[in-house]
Amino acid sequence: MKQRSSFELGLPLAVFAAGCALSVCTLVIALAWMTIGVCAVGHRSLEDFPADRISRRWLEGLRRPCLWFYHLAWWPWYMRSDLGELAARTSKALDLDRRWRHRDGS
Repeated sequence: MKQRSSFELGLPLAVFAAGCALSVCTLVIALAWMTIGVCAVGHRSLEDFPADRISRRWLEGLRRPCLWFYHLAWWPWYMRSDLGELAARTSKALDLDRRWRHRDGS
């Protein structure tokens, strides 16, 4: 199995920094994305995240925060089953709401 490169692991942090430097709008969007990621993933140690294709040297030293940022940037991947369940419940609730409105004649 191919190891993830340093470029691939550092890219989310570089994109975040460039986006924040670009404009206030992208700064707000980036901060919102990471805040949602922190709330969704919660406090987890790096050992709780999948370590496949990631070199063990990334778990020590200055690379550790960069790897943690990488995992937080990809929070939808870790939450995909919960997000699918939420989408199904929301769709069902909206469908029931439409049926009630249709029944009332609104």
